[in-house]
Order: sequence, then structure tokens, then C-alpha cells
Amino acid sequence: MTGVMIQLSPRGKAIYQLLSLMAALLPLYGAGFLASALQQLPTQPLVDLFEPGLIERVAGRALQLVILSGLVSAGIMMAGDGISVRSVIWLGRLWTALVIVSVGASPLEVGAALDLAAAIALLLLLAASYHEAGSSFYMRLWQVGLLLIVVSLVATQLFDDRALAATRAFRLQVAYPSAGLSVMFWLMRRFSRVEADWAADGLRIVALLVFLAGGLISLGHLGLPAFVSLGATPLIPLCFIVLAGHSYRALSSRNENASLAPHWIAAATLFWLVGGGFAGALSIQPAINEAMRGTDLSQAQDWLAGWVSLAIALAFVNECASSLRGDNRRVTGYVPLWLITFGVALASIVLACRGVVQIYLRDVAAVDAPAMLELLLPLTVVWILCLLAVAAGIVTYALGFWLRRPRIVLVDA
Repeated sequence: MTGVMIQLSPRGKAIYQLLSLMAALLPLYGAGFLASALQQLPTQPLVDLFEPGLIERVAGRALQLVILSGLVSAGIMMAGDGISVRSVIWLGRLWTALVIVSVGASPLEVGAALDLAAAIALLLLLAASYHEAGSSFYMRLWQVGLLLIVVSLVATQLFDDRALAATRAFRLQVAYPSAGLSVMFWLMRRFSRVEADWAADGLRIVALLVFLAGGLISLGHLGLPAFVSLGATPLIPLCFIVLAGHSYRALSSRNENASLAPHWIAAATLFWLVGGGFAGALSIQPAINEAMRGTDLSQAQDWLAGWVSLAIALAFVNECASSLRGDNRRVTGYVPLWLITFGVALASIVLACRGVVQIYLRDVAAVDAPAMLELLLPLTVVWILCLLAVAAGIVTYALGFWLRRPRIVLVDA
């Protein structure tokens, strides 16, 4: 914590504490995906330390909590006086307690209970913000996104196999992005000179297109008829190209805002184009989707989809912290931005290459799992190096945020 002192209202302090919570969760996610990747080595150095599936549960829970914490804090910020100060304080405490319990329980096989607890907490937040629904389309879309997240969290407990994969894809491709889009366009009005009417109209168009494209990608896990999948092949990339066009207009018309929010939005847009547009168009083809199941090709798509929402959350942290501090300066630096952006992109490419090789070795060469790990070792080493860059960026981001965290003095709202 720096020697800088800032004055914040109870609402502002609660929001800043949620931002700090996100920064604390990020290294846990980084450690989780790194440890998970090490299990792909032929020797599997962590096999004797952790039970099967534990690392994946911890990493998955950390990713979920970081994204949801970003969406919760963004919703409170966007709602403004639409949520009372008392509600903001109690919601912040409730969410912090939920995060602590979820992190502590994530190694245990209690994922269903933790998902339900998160769903209940989100419903309470929706109830507190309900009367704010008429104020702006940003808030309405954010509320719709949170409701879709709640539905996906509950539905996960009801399905298995293909339906479960479709439900998880729906959360990554539709539910998270719906709420994330409202945050993204809300941020555009703060770092860009775009008009309010253009941003509101653009959000309506893009939200509909992302819902359409993400819905098709999710349904692809259930198996689409051939004529539907072929017809949707050019439609899905087109939806994300339109999104990129709106993002470019805002990014090319910057104002004096000095935060790195636009840079993170640009990264999210690139991840959307590749993970949603290109990979999504491929994954809805029945034969390709069947071949992708259980391989790193599917993981590469989910990896990019997760980082779309994470990048938007990191953009919000930068802009919101800068706004609350009142100094119009970067809260985190360029080093974590470049490490994470290039690391995620390169890791996605290597992961996709691993997936293609896995399909060949499994379906054509009929190689067993132990031998496959040996043959994939060169790609695995490169993949881990890319993930090390991402993890270094995450640690640098978290350290930069915490080292620059000011001393907060409460003032009357």
C-alpha cells in the first residue's frame, strides 16, 4: 500500500474493496492453470501431491470468482444511486464472504453447492438493483446477463455429458459476455469521445449478435443439423466482426483518459474474434465438434472465451480504480498487459496445435494416453512457457494494483 491517501464514500470504499478482491484472486487462477498444465507432462510432477481433479476444480472456481467479482463490482458502479449505500455495503460483505468460503472449499467436491450459493448471491444483487432497470440499457443488459449466469449455474446441476458441455459453453459464450458487453460499452463512454446515442444503439445491436452467435456455438455441443451449421458458418464470424467494428470506433476516438481500460478492451476484442468468430464457426460443424470433444482444441476455445470476460474485468479494474483515486493515471502498467495478451494468444495457438495432434494420434494412429503425452512433449513445453508468461503478467498486475493501493479515508456520502 502506498502512502497516498484518498477520500471515498462508503459506496466507493465497498467498490474499491471488490477491486482488491479481484486482484487477490488473480494469482490463484494463474497458479491453478499452471499446475494443471504441468499435469500434461509425461512425468506429471504434481501427481503425488494432489488428488485427481483437485487442481482443475481450484482453477475453475478461481476463474469463475474473478469474472463474477468483476461483473458484481461493475454493476454496483454502473447503478450509482440506484442501489442504496446500505445495500452496497451488505452486498459487498456478502460477496466477499462467499468468495472466501468458495476458495476454501474449492478443493472439495462441493461444486454444486458453491454454484448454488453464487446463484443466490447474484439473485440478491439483482433484487437490490431491480428498480434501477429503467434507467439505462447498460443496466438492463447487465441484469439480463446476471440472470443468464444464474440460470446456467443452476442448470449445470441438472445435466451431464453433451447437455452439460452446452450449458457451460452457454455461460462462457452468452451469459458472461452479455453482462460483459454492458460493462464494455459503459467503459467506452468513459475513455472515448463516442456519442451516448451511438453507444446505446451499438450495444443493442452487438448484444443481439453476440447472443445469436454464442447461442449457436452452445447448441453446437448438442449437434446441429448439417444445413443449420453450414448456414451459420459465415454468420458467426460476421457477428463478431460487427462487434470489432464498434470496438474499433471507440478505440480510435480516445479522449484524455489515461487508464489502460481501452487496451484491455482491445485485447478482449481480439480474443472474441479468434475464440468466438473463427473457432466458433468451426466448432458448430457436427463432425469437427465430435472430433474436438475431449481434446485441447475444445480447451483452446474455452480458454479464449474465459479471457474475453477476464480482459473486460481487468479493463473495469483499471478504469474504476483510476476514477476512484481521482488522478487519471495508470493503476497497472504495460508489462502485465503485454505478457497476458501475447501469452494468452500464443498459448491458444499452441493449445490448438496440441488438439489437432491429439485428434490424429487418437483417431488415426490409435496411440494410447501415456504414449500420447510423450509425443506431445515438445508442444507441451512451449505451451507451459506461454502460460508462464501469462502467470507472470497476472502476478505483475496483482502486485502493481496492491503496491499502488491507497489508504482510504471514509467521508460522508
